[in-house]
Amino acid sequence: MAHKKQKGAASSASGFFQKGRPLRKSRLFRKYFLSLSALILLVTTGIGIIMLGLVTNRYKQQELQNLYGSAKNVAGLAGDLLSVSGGGDYVADYENALVIVCYAIKNFSENSGCDIFMTNTEGDVVICKELLDLGNDYVQDQVCTLHSKIKISPEQLEKIASGEQTTYMGKIDDSIQTPLSVAASPIYISGKSPNLSGYIFVTKDNSQNLTDAMGSIRLQFLLFALFSVVVSFLIIDALIRHFIQPLQDILYATRQYAKGDFSYRITERPGNDEIHELTRAFNSMANDLSAIENSRRNFVANVSHELKTPMTTIGGFIDGILDGTIPSAEHKKYLGIVSDEVRRLSRLISSMLNMSKIEAGELTPSFTNFSFSEMIVRTLLSFEQLISQKNINITGLDSLENVTVSADPDMINQVIYNIIDNAVKFTPQDGTISVSCKAEFGKAVVRVRNYGIGLANEDLKLVFDRFYKVDKSRSLNTKSVGLGLYISKNIVELHKGRIYATSKDNEYTEFTIELPLRQN
Repeated sequence: MAHKKQKGAASSASGFFQKGRPLRKSRLFRKYFLSLSALILLVTTGIGIIMLGLVTNRYKQQELQNLYGSAKNVAGLAGDLLSVSGGGDYVADYENALVIVCYAIKNFSENSGCDIFMTNTEGDVVICKELLDLGNDYVQDQVCTLHSKIKISPEQLEKIASGEQTTYMGKIDDSIQTPLSVAASPIYISGKSPNLSGYIFVTKDNSQNLTDAMGSIRLQFLLFALFSVVVSFLIIDALIRHFIQPLQDILYATRQYAKGDFSYRITERPGNDEIHELTRAFNSMANDLSAIENSRRNFVANVSHELKTPMTTIGGFIDGILDGTIPSAEHKKYLGIVSDEVRRLSRLISSMLNMSKIEAGELTPSFTNFSFSEMIVRTLLSFEQLISQKNINITGLDSLENVTVSADPDMINQVIYNIIDNAVKFTPQDGTISVSCKAEFGKAVVRVRNYGIGLANEDLKLVFDRFYKVDKSRSLNTKSVGLGLYISKNIVELHKGRIYATSKDNEYTEFTIELPLRQN
């Protein structure tokens, strides 16, 4: 029946999650999903900005290296041509060499898409590709108005000659406002000693090319980033669902327990992480709550029965005495029964008060020295009538050791009373109870054994739990609510002692009490 009930509860829980609020609408799910998504977007954006910066810088550096290669090649060609011409002052061969250099500059410019020109050692432009095109609007009287404005500063020429600054990005001089990519190389005429003859400058406006290149890179990055973000979102969704689902199960279970239904159990998933441990602990708590709830219900039922039975008996006999139904000769007999029932009620109330004190931590022993063995004998004498009625044989009294302990006599008397009361109740007619008391290893040890049906292993484990009764049907013990042994265990532990039970089925049950001889 319990298994079916749990299965039904699990089915109802499944229905709850199917019909209830979707997991993605969970506040915790939204919180983690949005937080992780924002983090991924932030990291992706940061990486994109860094990568675009690196790529842009690398593109610029590569472009400058290409320009410098062109400048070096043209400067080398110009130096070779001018060296062959003899290096005269604008003699025919030298002028022819300059024309060839101009053609070379034009070819290089058209092939590379760059603006290439040659300056003299003072920084004035002397050759450019426009000079070969006489119909060019920039050429007037064999002078290129476009490049004649350019004047390279002596400081810049000195840096180029020394190799300190052969490439840079910026303005070539004040006459050209547009920032350019610039590469320059000195021209040396070979001879007995290399002679600086001028400079080759290669310039290029890379703004449009750079914009196109960066646009292509951005598009590729955005497509890749979009794909990565979508995949990341799917993974985040799956992971958060995996972690949030157990928490929603726990939330559902908590609501069920709040309603008083302790049958639902959370499905334990494989793993050994904190979620798994929480699930296992929650199910363990549910088992404990279920057991406590069952005990509470049994306790209420038992207490109701125990209160109702003596009250009915007392009321019936007193009414019989008052209305004359019970003759005067029988009054003493029935008043004795009423007195027994009152004492029974008193014991029940006392047990419940002690249980409340124990749970509140208010039960404090008052230590004094007394004889343990004498207390056992006195307690047995209080059961003399019941022992005689069942013809029980008590053994071991002649071998009791006179052991003195330091403890609370009222509390310990209650323990001894509960143990002997339990033994007498469960000893069959004409049965035997054996008792012993001795000092062992600095402890006072009392053993009470009753011979009879014994206890099953499952009962032996629970016999000291509150509200627990071995005889569920009350066929053996009609006057117990399952508090005596629970209270006895707590009293003994308050005295830093130990109480436990052993049993052999259909033979005997033995309770052992161990108390320190002296309290520290």
